[in-house]
Amino acid sequence: MSLTPVGFAIKLPEESRNTLIKEQGAKPLRYFPKGPIKKDYVVLPKAALNDIKALRNWVKISVEYVVSLPLPAKGGRK
Repeated sequence: MSLTPVGFAIKLPEESRNTLIKEQGAKPLRYFPKGPIKKDYVVLPKAALNDIKALRNWVKISVEYVVSLPLPAKGGRK
Protein backbone atom coordinates (compact mmCIF):
# COMPACT_ATOMS: atom_id res chain seq x y z
CA MET A 1 0.00 0.00 0.00
CA SER A 2 1.16 3.47 -0.76
CA LEU A 3 -0.16 6.98 -0.33
CA THR A 4 0.88 8.59 -3.61
CA PRO A 5 0.36 12.03 -5.14
CA VAL A 6 -2.44 10.46 -7.22
CA GLY A 7 -4.19 8.77 -4.28
CA PHE A 8 -4.11 5.73 -2.01
CA ALA A 9 -2.81 2.76 -3.99
CA ILE A 10 -3.00 -0.87 -2.99
CA LYS A 11 -1.38 -3.99 -4.42
CA LEU A 12 -3.93 -6.65 -5.29
CA PRO A 13 -4.28 -9.83 -7.33
CA GLU A 14 -5.59 -9.39 -10.88
CA GLU A 15 -9.16 -10.51 -10.16
CA SER A 16 -9.50 -8.04 -7.27
CA ARG A 17 -7.99 -5.20 -9.32
CA ASN A 18 -10.44 -5.90 -12.15
CA THR A 19 -13.38 -5.93 -9.73
CA LEU A 20 -12.38 -2.57 -8.25
CA ILE A 21 -11.81 -1.01 -11.66
CA LYS A 22 -15.03 -2.29 -13.23
CA GLU A 23 -17.39 -1.98 -10.28
CA GLN A 24 -16.06 0.81 -8.08
CA GLY A 25 -14.16 3.16 -10.35
CA ALA A 26 -10.62 2.40 -9.17
CA LYS A 27 -7.81 3.36 -11.55
CA PRO A 28 -4.53 1.62 -12.33
CA LEU A 29 -1.64 3.33 -10.53
CA ARG A 30 0.17 5.75 -12.81
CA TYR A 31 2.30 8.48 -11.25
CA PHE A 32 2.00 10.90 -14.16
CA PRO A 33 -0.10 11.11 -17.36
CA LYS A 34 1.09 8.66 -20.01
CA GLY A 35 3.56 7.20 -17.51
CA PRO A 36 3.92 3.45 -17.06
CA ILE A 37 1.25 1.64 -15.06
CA LYS A 38 2.59 0.16 -11.83
CA LYS A 39 1.89 -3.54 -12.08
CA ASP A 40 -0.51 -5.00 -9.51
CA TYR A 41 -1.57 -1.63 -8.04
CA VAL A 42 -4.84 0.30 -8.21
CA VAL A 43 -5.72 3.70 -6.79
CA LEU A 44 -8.80 3.31 -4.63
CA PRO A 45 -11.72 5.68 -5.20
CA LYS A 46 -12.78 7.94 -2.35
CA ALA A 47 -15.94 5.90 -1.78
CA ALA A 48 -13.83 2.82 -1.01
CA LEU A 49 -11.63 4.84 1.34
CA ASN A 50 -14.65 6.15 3.22
CA ASP A 51 -16.13 2.68 3.75
CA ILE A 52 -13.97 1.36 6.62
CA LYS A 53 -15.37 -2.17 6.46
CA ALA A 54 -14.70 -2.44 2.70
CA LEU A 55 -11.27 -0.83 3.08
CA ARG A 56 -10.37 -3.31 5.81
CA ASN A 57 -11.36 -6.16 3.47
CA TRP A 58 -9.22 -4.80 0.59
CA VAL A 59 -6.25 -4.38 2.94
CA LYS A 60 -6.69 -7.99 4.11
CA ILE A 61 -6.77 -9.23 0.50
CA SER A 62 -3.68 -7.15 -0.28
CA VAL A 63 -1.68 -8.49 2.67
CA GLU A 64 -2.63 -12.08 1.84
CA TYR A 65 -1.63 -11.52 -1.79
CA VAL A 66 1.71 -9.90 -0.99
CA VAL A 67 2.78 -12.57 1.50
CA SER A 68 1.93 -15.26 -1.08
CA LEU A 69 4.36 -13.80 -3.63
CA PRO A 70 7.83 -15.31 -4.00
CA LEU A 71 10.67 -13.40 -2.40
CA PRO A 72 12.69 -11.22 -4.79
CA ALA A 73 15.97 -12.66 -6.05
CA LYS A 74 19.03 -11.73 -4.00
CA GLY A 75 21.83 -9.68 -5.47
CA GLY A 76 19.91 -6.75 -7.00
CA ARG A 77 21.88 -3.63 -7.81
CA LYS A 78 25.41 -3.14 -6.54
